Amino acid sequence: MVRRRYRLRFSKRGNLRFIGHRDLLRAIERLLRRASLPVAKSQGFHPKPRTSYLSALPLGFSSDDEAMELILEDDLPPENLLERLNAVSVDGLEFLKAVPLEDGAPKQQPLAFAYDATVPEALLAGLREKIDSFMSAKSVEVVKPNGKPVEARAPVLELTLEGTELRVLLAAQSGPEAGLREILACLGLEKELFRTIFPNRTRSFIEDEGVRPSL
Repeated sequence: MVRRRYRLRFSKRGNLRFIGHRDLLRAIERLLRRASLPVAKSQGFHPKPRTSYLSALPLGFSSDDEAMELILEDDLPPENLLERLNAVSVDGLEFLKAVPLEDGAPKQQPLAFAYDATVPEALLAGLREKIDSFMSAKSVEVVKPNGKPVEARAPVLELTLEGTELRVLLAAQSGPEAGLREILACLGLEKELFRTIFPNRTRSFIEDEGVRPSL
């Protein structure tokens, strides 16, 4: 039996920002069935499509660049795979790229994530100074909504403000981690999240791709 692993890039925009990660997984499973793709299944009483996702996108975030891997029981041309997926997809979910992986290629591991968000002009006063103070600190502790304290400074590779565009590059982390929500809290912007500030993940960097993370 031929088995081929593919890495897919896709975007999640518009109203799809308001569905959670599990709902997204169910939606993609339905798309795979509607596209009549020869998807490999797991073993057991409840077989599932052989898929894996790079990272769960937080609820309320849009994304230009998410990554997943898919195993097919056939060797399809990447353009055919994309065409069949996009033909049955829903508004806001677009498959952008498909790359067949060599046998034995390592599974995708996250390296870093880039985000941007437009900050209302009324909130810009003093923001650049807060960014400079944050970036010059050796350590910044912040408390997550679940009450757990996490280190917020260490994972931030870049943090810039260009006009009204706040851009953040975060290293991938294991265990309790500081995400963009916690970075906004350090800058005094957490109350504006999903009110006037709507984050977007612009790029997902993967370890085996050999691309240096940057904004």
